[in-house]
Amino acid sequence: MSGLTKEQIVNQIIRQRGLSKAEIEKRIAEIARREGISEHAAAVMLAEELGVKLTGGEELLHISDLVPGMSNVNIVARVLRKFPPREYTKRDGSTGRVANVIIYDSTGQARLVLWDNLVAKYYNELNPGDVIKVIDPVVKEGLRGVELHANFRTRIIKNPEDPRVEEIPPLEEVRSYSYRRVRIKELTGGERFVEVRGTIARLYRVLVYDACPECRRKVDYDPSTETWVCPEHGPVEPEKMVVADFGLDDSTGYIRTTLFGDDAAELLGESPETIEERLKSLVEDGLTIKEAGRKLAEETYYHLLGREIIVRGSVTEDKFFGTLLKARTWEDVDERHEIELARRELYEAIKALEGGE
Repeated sequence: MSGLTKEQIVNQIIRQRGLSKAEIEKRIAEIARREGISEHAAAVMLAEELGVKLTGGEELLHISDLVPGMSNVNIVARVLRKFPPREYTKRDGSTGRVANVIIYDSTGQARLVLWDNLVAKYYNELNPGDVIKVIDPVVKEGLRGVELHANFRTRIIKNPEDPRVEEIPPLEEVRSYSYRRVRIKELTGGERFVEVRGTIARLYRVLVYDACPECRRKVDYDPSTETWVCPEHGPVEPEKMVVADFGLDDSTGYIRTTLFGDDAAELLGESPETIEERLKSLVEDGLTIKEAGRKLAEETYYHLLGREIIVRGSVTEDKFFGTLLKARTWEDVDERHEIELARRELYEAIKALEGGE
């Protein structure tokens, strides 16, 4: 197993035994101290103790193989979508930049997060449809699954020579990847990975909150330490999370829909910082934050009413709002794709009738 680095051995233990990276590192250090050997040798010994079958050479991992805590991994994927860079305030008061890029392979999707100088280095070079190899990112848990956070060690290569390239579906096939087109009247609650085409018929509210960059949950400011604190991840540098709450109508029914993050900001057409400033101005005029959220939606973003979009997500039952579509992403209607979809549905219907005869 000399061909595997310590990090690769740790990754295989994480995948095969489900232990945390911190626990594995602790046990490796204990073995190295007890046996008087290197940490690399101790990692091999720990794998043997746990019955982990180590595979040599470069691991050809896929997105579905990734587990938070992994390091020294590489992934080959295609760019599905990218969101405009935005600014954030660092702990020292300086301004940084962050940009999110959605990538996918044959097993699923992940969010690639570019920080600071890597935004300038890579963002403009990456476009939907590009195949890239992401080398040595930090794998973290996000609100919607794993995220790959690029840092100073990370390299991104376009059009790599790698056997995994041939496995990646083309962009056209994956835009509705894993999602099933349904009509709103068919939704009863609990459906996952559904796609709805409808018209924005009502705007309920628009909000912005400070979120943990790790889990996207709301964080609170601690004035005693002058830091933002996440209940799960401790002190963090927060990012602005936008929430857009609207009603969708497809002529068969109506459903309340909630969109988060970059997708929400993109739909509204403004940066999280601009939206937050609008909310602050309304609060300074005497409104509560809830009232400001409603007023902002109704008076500033009213132009969205009547806009036809495609929303993808899952349906839940909310004790306050009833049946709710929690949107994962959205896009404008592509008429050519819709014509092709209708053609396929018609073909399947005719085929079923002919079979019935």
